[in-house]
Amino acid sequence: MATVAIAPQPKQARQPGRSRQKLSRERVEKAAVALARSEGFAALSIRNVAKVLGVAPMALYTHVKNKDELAEHVADALIGGIDVRTADSIEWQDQVRTLLRAHRDLILKHPEITPYVAASSTQPGSGATRFRQSVTRVLRQVGFEDAVADELYFALVTYNYGSVVTAPAGASDSSELLKYNDGLSAILSAYRDRAPRSALGLVESMRERLRFGRK
Repeated sequence: MATVAIAPQPKQARQPGRSRQKLSRERVEKAAVALARSEGFAALSIRNVAKVLGVAPMALYTHVKNKDELAEHVADALIGGIDVRTADSIEWQDQVRTLLRAHRDLILKHPEITPYVAASSTQPGSGATRFRQSVTRVLRQVGFEDAVADELYFALVTYNYGSVVTAPAGASDSSELLKYNDGLSAILSAYRDRAPRSALGLVESMRERLRFGRK
């Protein structure tokens, strides 16, 4: 019987960029952040992120523990995406006002991030840390001691979260803004006596100028 020789099959050339497309935690996190920014935080799920990446949902669990872990990363990335630039020429009250308004605008757009940011408050990510440093830097520059600046920061951002979460459905924007401003003034008043003497006059003006509806 004649032996039929089988020619060896040529090896397939590696597709350019194939290794770069390998699934990784970084790719999963980037896809999740992009999804939240384009479709809203509420659209975030393991299934939806897997669909964006073109893989089976189970493939993501090799890189992230669960949806909550992924959501905490996305929430931190959104906070870190806040534009923290402020004009050096404007007074410090307006710098703080600009930062807080940007923070409040973000959580108004993505109120679902609140529990995930709260869950990571003891070990904040790089995004939350960046934003906190931007606010407290302004407070320290006008004389607030480090501990007081940190406390005031946490009081202000906590109030931002609370003002969004507890806002009644159907309330007008103007009425809610007035209530928000009153509460903000109360927080600042509580810290008035803890400010250094050189900053007491500025704190008083901050109560009036740190109003999100004013330019």
